[in-house]
Amino acid sequence: MNFFRFPESIPTIFYTIIWICLLAVISLGTPYYFTDDLNLLISLKNNNLVSNFSDFINPHLILLNLAIKISNVLALDNYILLRLINFIYLGLVILVTHKIIKLKFYDLHYLMPLTAVLFSGTILISLTSINDSLLSGLTTLLIIYYLMRIFDEEKILNIFFFILFSLIALILNNFFFIILISFLILLKLFNLKLEKKKRMSLISYLCSIYIIALIFLITQGINETDNLSTFNYDLSIFIKRTIESFIFLFPLISLLIIAIFYNVFKRINWNKDLITFFLLIIISWFLFIFSNKLNLSILTFLLPIMSIYIFRSLEFVELKWSKIVLISVVLIPAIIIYFDTSLYQNTSDIPHINYLFYSSIILASLINPIFSLQQKSITALYKTISFSLILSLFFSIIFFYYQYMPKTLSFVIPDTLENEIKCDIQKTEFILEDVYPLDLMFYFSDKIDPDYFSDCQIALTFSSLDSTPIEDIDTINKTILDLSSKSYINLNLKKL
Repeated sequence: MNFFRFPESIPTIFYTIIWICLLAVISLGTPYYFTDDLNLLISLKNNNLVSNFSDFINPHLILLNLAIKISNVLALDNYILLRLINFIYLGLVILVTHKIIKLKFYDLHYLMPLTAVLFSGTILISLTSINDSLLSGLTTLLIIYYLMRIFDEEKILNIFFFILFSLIALILNNFFFIILISFLILLKLFNLKLEKKKRMSLISYLCSIYIIALIFLITQGINETDNLSTFNYDLSIFIKRTIESFIFLFPLISLLIIAIFYNVFKRINWNKDLITFFLLIIISWFLFIFSNKLNLSILTFLLPIMSIYIFRSLEFVELKWSKIVLISVVLIPAIIIYFDTSLYQNTSDIPHINYLFYSSIILASLINPIFSLQQKSITALYKTISFSLILSLFFSIIFFYYQYMPKTLSFVIPDTLENEIKCDIQKTEFILEDVYPLDLMFYFSDKIDPDYFSDCQIALTFSSLDSTPIEDIDTINKTILDLSSKSYINLNLKKL
């Protein structure tokens, strides 16, 4: 069991630095494989994204357009600057979380909750989307922060930033923050010791936000926006959202269950600020699972609130049997393995190297505090979990990069043109059929009907693996990983 004590002896700052580095690698190196992302990128590349005034003043779209222009100047074909924006958003989320800790729980050791924010959910959020989810969640966090500062001290600067970030949230079509600030202000109004002047000020702020939100709805056109049909009550979607929230909140969800148990049933560290954070968690979680779409901005806001609540609740608690719920951490490698095996039609198609990878992340997941029956502090538990997840994520990054990156469209086509067909990609034109992967239009749209005289014309034909490859000695058949469909497909290249 001495091995399980090794992660506990590592300084917390080490885990924080490692997670920042891993997030940087993920944010900058992950290919785009979600349809929404690819559609957004193609629209940005073709300069046809802005359709109304709200889009024109959208700060996220402004930053993306700027990143696209810089990427074109620097000839960065993979557009890593767009992922860099995600990384900047994550850094600002950490900064604001630190500010909230100092404001409400100044004696809480801040490194552990900040590290929790870094690796719980933010990995998936930074991986799955380049839309405005991170910025929208960050904006909500800033709104709550400045509202809390207004509660303590009604300075003009706090009021200004509260209104400013509320406007930005509305521009981003983020209306769920109104529910959160309404709850906080109404909760504050129930304080019998609150001065009448203070009450009127808070009511005026809330009414101002309602009026501004209504103006935004009217100016955008109520029939043209989906803001009024945000909530969904379909049972299947409810179940789907619940599962998605658990996946995105791993492994914090296990620690949250423990924290709620000690707060609700044993009243440890129970105070009005902690109750407020607990209620914010409940409201945000219900907003997510009842939302009509996958609103990752709610989770971006929820993660810092959860991490603060957990580490404040369990700061001085020695855990033994209650940590048994941490067995759920083992589900993380199970999810990774499920995702990887889903890329193959049959288990017989899975390469032997994949099984070695599966074994490595399963062994890493066994570095789990549940196997130690000694009492442990929340810091010791969390360090052990972090050590396990660092190993799993490290193995996953190396494996996915070397196993799948050489099989993606953006790698296979240039490599085949250069080494097998002997064509300069800068002087090549692609001839397409009706069916093709969406990411082709992102990476190679300038090769379709180009504005230059082409030395090579290449006919590209895509088909499923079930189809028989084209038998023609003048063609080259490749099996590629289609990122938009998350499956292997056939690619046939023929020089005309």
